[in-house]
Amino acid sequence: MNLLLLNIIILIYLLATIYLGYRGWKATKDPEGYMVAGRKIHPYIMAMSYGATFISTSAIVGFGGIAGVYGFALLWLTFLNIFVGIFIAFILYGKRVRRMGHNIGSMTFSELLGMRFESKSSSGLAVL
Repeated sequence: MNLLLLNIIILIYLLATIYLGYRGWKATKDPEGYMVAGRKIHPYIMAMSYGATFISTSAIVGFGGIAGVYGFALLWLTFLNIFVGIFIAFILYGKRVRRMGHNIGSMTFSELLGMRFESKSSSGLAVL
């Protein structure tokens, strides 16, 4: 690939990233806008964002390392973790947890637990 073309592509990417970051910064007025997109985003988009983050950090990276130590037959846990941990949790508990978080005014799951049970220790334990 031509070096000039590569530099142009990188420059376009950086300018687009800076522009989108600036627009996001101007649109964000409070912590709720930053943490939960002002509660205006569709729940499906929020769930997919959470699922992608969870899968990439714990299921793929974590289980990949464990499978390297204990063998690749252990990778079936990745499927179970994704299916049980994400899919079923969103289907069974997603709407209720979202409604409860909105009513309480919490922005994170650990904050929801702390506010729901009026306990700072439960909020702290949920972070671990």
